[in-house]
Amino acid sequence: MKLHSRIISFVLAVLMLSALALTGCGSSKPAGQVVIGNSTEANGDWTHAVFGSNNATDADVVQLTDDCFTVQSNQHGDYVFNKSVVDKHERTEDEEGNVTYTITIKKDLVFNNGDPITAENFLAWSLFTLSKAGADIGTAVTGYNVIPGGNTYRTGETNTLPGLRLLDPYTFSVTILKTGYDGNTYLPYYFDITYASMHAVNLDYWFGPGWHVKDDNDGNGAYLVNDNGLELTMENTADYFNAAAFATSDRVTAGPYNLVSFDKSANQITLEVNPNYCGNFEGQKPGIQKIIIVKTDDETVVDTIATGGIQIYSGFGDGDQINAIYDLMDKGTIDSSFCTYDRAGYGYFGFSCDLGPAQYKEFRQAVAHLLDRNEFANTYCQGYGTVVHGPYGSAFTMTKDSKKEIAALDTYDYSVEDAVALLKQAGFVYNEDGSDYVDGSGKLRYKKVTAAEATNYESFCKTVGGDTLMPALLNWASSTDNPISDLLVTMLANGEGTKQAGVEIRQNLMSFPELINYLYRQDLYGLGGDYAVPTYNMFNLATNFPAAYDMAFEFTTNEEYLAEGYNTTHCYDEELDRLSMDMVYGVDGGDYATYLDYWQKFVTRYNELLPQVPLYSNVYHTVYPNTIKNYQEDSFWGYSQAILYAKYIGD
Repeated sequence: MKLHSRIISFVLAVLMLSALALTGCGSSKPAGQVVIGNSTEANGDWTHAVFGSNNATDADVVQLTDDCFTVQSNQHGDYVFNKSVVDKHERTEDEEGNVTYTITIKKDLVFNNGDPITAENFLAWSLFTLSKAGADIGTAVTGYNVIPGGNTYRTGETNTLPGLRLLDPYTFSVTILKTGYDGNTYLPYYFDITYASMHAVNLDYWFGPGWHVKDDNDGNGAYLVNDNGLELTMENTADYFNAAAFATSDRVTAGPYNLVSFDKSANQITLEVNPNYCGNFEGQKPGIQKIIIVKTDDETVVDTIATGGIQIYSGFGDGDQINAIYDLMDKGTIDSSFCTYDRAGYGYFGFSCDLGPAQYKEFRQAVAHLLDRNEFANTYCQGYGTVVHGPYGSAFTMTKDSKKEIAALDTYDYSVEDAVALLKQAGFVYNEDGSDYVDGSGKLRYKKVTAAEATNYESFCKTVGGDTLMPALLNWASSTDNPISDLLVTMLANGEGTKQAGVEIRQNLMSFPELINYLYRQDLYGLGGDYAVPTYNMFNLATNFPAAYDMAFEFTTNEEYLAEGYNTTHCYDEELDRLSMDMVYGVDGGDYATYLDYWQKFVTRYNELLPQVPLYSNVYHTVYPNTIKNYQEDSFWGYSQAILYAKYIGD
């Protein structure tokens, strides 16, 4: 997954996610500060993921600083119009099934620098990222396929976008095609309301001076125009856009907090309340004046909490660490509390299903049988989690409503015998010299393959008598300082069963940004490597889902979307692709029964193909200080949402 769930990129970026009901809106003056630890090192990319290079910490900062959306998710996981932003809205559908949302925003909205927010500020981001200039800069979006005129607008043949309209200074509309230019059906859509999700950006800040959104009311649509006669090109906007994306202070935003500083060398981010913030969908505004976010190493996080270096740490999943924090509380070392909740996601190791032995379904299934996932989950979670067998978490309503279907999934229990049978079925029945493999010999297995099958894996293959022999070897990209990696080394890569089955898993340690570059086969972080060439076929990662469980495009076989960076597993299965699309497209909003039926079929097909091997889904624990109250995280509600409701009460 591209670090976030893929929905239509031009209308979705970073949405508020769901949670338990929290305390109502407060109006007291913000006070105090909290220090939040985060295991992910920020990259300093604050672009709503259009490049795919911002990570979880970057996304949290965007949520905290640039959150002025027309649609958000409430505490029940339902998408609603943001009453702090939207004055009124209307949904209409024409006789062809195309849908138009018309939205009038409130007239008193302002950015943090005092500039007024009008309708053009909500259209600007889509007009830019969907444009040819946006494409040339490298924005990864698919919305040009679903909005009228988007195809020719994306290529630069036209400079107006009929699907977006600026109707008056405070009113705009967005139209969605029933059938997109790529041939896919986009309406009905289960999360239909999210098509109306737009966020406000300051044009001068992002694109340079003199830019405006105009609409001649001639039906040709909205467009970007410059007072100085500049054309909308990469050359005229890229410097401003990139500078704005990575600016560490003086950002023009409209969220609850302002980014005061980002010290990359110290891995520390400082934010302070934006007094001009309009409030979220409930009118909620921050009660804590300052937030400091610091990179915290997993090995030292408990000690850092014990010494007061950080006060909030979101989403503990390691059972040993959870127990250690409980001990600190019991001893009175820290005056803190836990909030606990099921995870809406899972940890896993995944494959590049087009590279080396990972391209064979039976090989992937065999590897799953070589790890005792129950023992793995118990060792890591220490009772605070469970094994899952597909792309879901224990928090999902769908999970709870699919007990029979989940019980029928293949659990891939630990079995060297089953692994060997599958390896034979996949054709790994030779030694490196081409002789027949003897089960139990402990040698590395090989398979006779074609030149096409050996593509990009030639360096691992042997040539014997004109035959190309591919080893049962996974080339594993593994991030440093990762306890999951360490456990996989012990229990899988160096496991006796793996050796006896004739499989090798070769660990390659690297930084997390480098791993992501190899996963996406793009130099997303500007590291300068040749990441486009498929190199690794195993990655261990984790994912959390937003309230809208939408896997559309995650298993796409469309070459255009693959070039955009979608489908990082490279599992090219037409049925899986179709189910991931049909789950949400063609299903009316509110038709949960149909959605659930497709979800169950999708999970079942995934479980068979096994593009990823799920390891665990945690019961998350978040520690927070008793100097604040009304703090509650949940499955779909992280610290960047929960902190808005917290109030500082002091020692």
